[in-house]
Amino acid sequence: MEMPSFDELARLAKEEPENFEALRQQLIEAAIGEAPEDKQRRLRGLQFQVDMERRRSRTPMAACLGISKMMHDSLFTLGQTLNAAAGEEPDPVISLFAEERATAATILSFPMQSAD
Repeated sequence: MEMPSFDELARLAKEEPENFEALRQQLIEAAIGEAPEDKQRRLRGLQFQVDMERRRSRTPMAACLGISKMMHDSLFTLGQTLNAAAGEEPDPVISLFAEERATAATILSFPMQSAD
């Protein structure tokens, strides 16, 4: 599928938001479909996270910032992993920063129900 020009995308987003969204989803699916089959599930999971961040955000700018944070967090984790693999000690300031960003959660257990 050919990518429309920026001007055409801007016009669609402004004048025909439903068509823009449909095209956006088609382009995303086409891009994922071109990836190696063993990577497609991970890409769909990542796209789900992006879509949920967009849905959860109150404004397009908030969505952009949230998605940007997701990318920075991923890059930070990759950097920490590469440094650890190279045998480097983690920077205490960065480690403190990472600990502050970590969140705690309570895992709830749900009783199994029979499928009767």
